[in-house]
Amino acid sequence: LSAISTSSANLKLQIELDQYNSENFKQGLDNVDNYVQHLSQTINDFRNFFRPDNEQEECSLADLIERSIEIIKKSFENNEITVTIKQHKDITLYTYPHEIMQVVLNILKNAEDIFIEREIKPAELIIETREDDDNYIVAFEDNAGGIDEEIIEKIFDPYFSTKNKKNGTGLGLYMSKVIISEHCHGTLTADNTEAGARFTMTLPKQFNTKI
Repeated sequence: LSAISTSSANLKLQIELDQYNSENFKQGLDNVDNYVQHLSQTINDFRNFFRPDNEQEECSLADLIERSIEIIKKSFENNEITVTIKQHKDITLYTYPHEIMQVVLNILKNAEDIFIEREIKPAELIIETREDDDNYIVAFEDNAGGIDEEIIEKIFDPYFSTKNKKNGTGLGLYMSKVIISEHCHGTLTADNTEAGARFTMTLPKQFNTKI
């Protein structure tokens, strides 16, 4: 919704400043359409969230991450947030793609919120994908100073939020952990690095590879 609001405001500003360009305007409208399609898919995801017949699909992990970034890209650009992807090789999963995207988006949005709240400049987020013998792994590292050690054990609890009531429900990370642990049989953890926070998503190959 934030991305739609930003895009529509930019389109309106182009008209008000008489800087209308048909190609740029069309691109802006395409962006809005993509955001709406994502919202529609999100509604379906929540509708199907606890359905036992929800089916896995074969998909590229890199593609899921790139599609997630594309949704929040304009907001990241406006807030001068740089994303670097370190991909050791393209990983093919057999999983729930839209649910994985929800997890990625939740982590991206949380990083954006903390960058803005703490006025971090330069704001940098590194996403690394790799695998070992048993797991596919995605790590998200920011340079925003880390998570308070007094609350780091609570951040995945339902309704726990460091944001005010207007900006946070405390359900984003909780739902993300449910998706990874109960649907993908994996883990979602958080710890601190020297520069900031790191969220690590681990997906066991046993449950996320097509047999």
